[in-house]
Amino acid sequence: MPSLSLWELAVGDSRDIVSICSDTADDAVQRLIDIGFREGQRVSCVMQPGFGAPRVYAVGGATYSLDKQTANFVRIAGEAAR
Repeated sequence: MPSLSLWELAVGDSRDIVSICSDTADDAVQRLIDIGFREGQRVSCVMQPGFGAPRVYAVGGATYSLDKQTANFVRIAGEAAR
């Protein structure tokens, strides 16, 4: 199944997380996992301000603002789960 970057998720859409890029030692990856961005979790895009500003995502009953670089570590299902 093809995957997309979390950054590509449109406002109001929800998808399952298929992976978190673990090929980097970036502290941001570990932080994402710590706050609930894990394989199998459902994530929704809540808000997309313009001009490349961080976007707001809901996962595990909480909301988080992620910049593009951080959101790109999260891979989501390419098609909505049925």
